[in-house]
Amino acid sequence: MEKLISTEDGLTLWSEAFGKPTDSPVLLIMGAMNQGIFWPDEFCQELAQSGNFVIRYDHRDTGKSSTVDFQKQPYDLNVLMQDALAVLHGYKAKKAVIVGLSMGGYIAQLIAINSPSIVGRLVLISTTADHRPYMAATMGLGNKDFSLPAPEDKLLDYIRATVANPPKTVLEVEENLIQGWAITYGGKRAAPTEQIAKTLRLCAQRSINPSTGYNHALAVSASPDRLESIKLIQAPTLIIHGKYDALLPLAHAEYLAKNIPKSQLVILEMGHSFMWSWSNEVLSNIVKFVKS
Repeated sequence: MEKLISTEDGLTLWSEAFGKPTDSPVLLIMGAMNQGIFWPDEFCQELAQSGNFVIRYDHRDTGKSSTVDFQKQPYDLNVLMQDALAVLHGYKAKKAVIVGLSMGGYIAQLIAINSPSIVGRLVLISTTADHRPYMAATMGLGNKDFSLPAPEDKLLDYIRATVANPPKTVLEVEENLIQGWAITYGGKRAAPTEQIAKTLRLCAQRSINPSTGYNHALAVSASPDRLESIKLIQAPTLIIHGKYDALLPLAHAEYLAKNIPKSQLVILEMGHSFMWSWSNEVLSNIVKFVKS
């Protein structure tokens, strides 16, 4: 079931739902620059088969959703939060399980903080209450005095190498993206490069303007941290994090678990990305949490 959703500021968001509309809603919020289809079809279908009405969507500036000129129409995480709420309202969901991955986790936190009545349960995957260490390091602003750690060197080395020698052909762009995605995986399981490549090609086919995804970095940079505000979250919260997360090291998850009152932390032997490689483990933990 595909549906186009209208935002408060006149944009259109692509969305898709799995399962029965009469089942309990679960909203999946993807990370920065990535389309909703990076929530794998099989993951969404199995989550729906466990008795949930599963919704995924493309953020503004990705996929089949509207793109903007950021200089003329700047936005921040609060606007992306309003987009997520618009999707829920579009499906007439009064209460839902909110699942956020990476930047999607930032948005999920804001929903739980600002619209607590709509959040039945909260699932935060590979995310943080403070995006500033990541943003400062990846945007070349140096190491500042943050309480939580910056990304590992292997990610920063990849970014520096890409900037120094940017890909020129379509094939080089794809190979570079696959290399970057591979870095986001970790642990003993190999990065699922075949599935990544297939999804990247599909993303390229359904994207209006691939470069606008970089606007998400500007939106995140324009937003404050949530180090204190997450203490207001009252929804039961499941935090899933990889022991080998090179983007947001484990200390980020430990801070969430310590400061969100009704939270529990599950540490898996993965990196930042879970899709395909760790889908079964992440799925089983979410299903168990939702049913508990």
